[in-house]
Amino acid sequence: MNDKKYTLIPSGELTAFLDQALAGIAAEIEELHPPKLAQVVLGGGYGRGEGGVLHTPQGDRLYNDLDIFVFSDGAARSERREIEKTIAEISARWAEKLGVAVDFSPVKELSSLRGVSSTLMFQELRRGWKPIWGGDGFENHIPELDAAQLPVTEAVRLLLNRGMGLLLAGEALKDGGDGDFIVRNLNKSVLGGGDALLIASGRYRWSGVDRVEEFRRYAAENGMPPETAEYYAAAFRYKTEPHPHLPDDPWVEWRNCRRFFIGAARRVAGCADGAAPGEIEAGLHRIAQKERSVKNLLRWLRRRGGYRPPCAIFDAPVVTVAGMLCRMLAATEECPRCPENIRRLWGYFN
Repeated sequence: MNDKKYTLIPSGELTAFLDQALAGIAAEIEELHPPKLAQVVLGGGYGRGEGGVLHTPQGDRLYNDLDIFVFSDGAARSERREIEKTIAEISARWAEKLGVAVDFSPVKELSSLRGVSSTLMFQELRRGWKPIWGGDGFENHIPELDAAQLPVTEAVRLLLNRGMGLLLAGEALKDGGDGDFIVRNLNKSVLGGGDALLIASGRYRWSGVDRVEEFRRYAAENGMPPETAEYYAAAFRYKTEPHPHLPDDPWVEWRNCRRFFIGAARRVAGCADGAAPGEIEAGLHRIAQKERSVKNLLRWLRRRGGYRPPCAIFDAPVVTVAGMLCRMLAATEECPRCPENIRRLWGYFN
């Protein structure tokens, strides 16, 4: 468990507010008390002590979603689905009260956690969480990895998710969409690109503050312009203390974020600066070849993912979809519309 409170920016008001909210959520879970529910914890930014503090005239407010992880002990699949149905109403009710999404994860059986232990999500959860309800000990089921041991597919997964956010932010700009959504996803694309680069180079750090400093060192050692590191640092500052207003020229900002993101994707893929879009896609497949498996092929076929060249049929689906997305974003400085097949595959494999 992380002993820090919920945010890097000190806010007694927000701390008290979130303490009260989590106690209320715990009371509702206790009232329902689904059979074989073992433990419920807060993860994500607030669980790690790095959540955002939104300053408003009415006081400090939550900015990020609440990511709540749910664990069962000895529950069959049907019983886990029943637990999810039982707590679904709690999620909706508290989202309305708090003004942010309250996301309960699919229920994970404690005995299955070893199988997800190599993911960035569960390694970060292991190191930073707050108790909400139930017993303790879920983290003992997740073998601890050094950050340098994170598989390269976790870097590719970040590129996929944050690249989609960049693409959707551009679509929202075209359509006159919500400014908060746009600015949030622009900053996430910079953070995601930088984090992916740190993972792929074996230099990821569990603390966001430490990642900012490590990215500065990486940029200096690799001859990147000083403003590149500052861009990443500014995106982290936004995460902790957001100011969700569109810049004066949002398209200039979108293109700057795209340039940073594609530059990071090239480096993750092992490509030189200026590498063509197809080279980035091929590079992502090349760096992930050690993680090829028949299981990857079956996952792709189960979702009817469509044609893949013979050299890529055993690749992780996330590599294929991220490669398609990065190739598309690298091909033009203008924001393309997201093709339906990429949107669908992202929904399956992110």
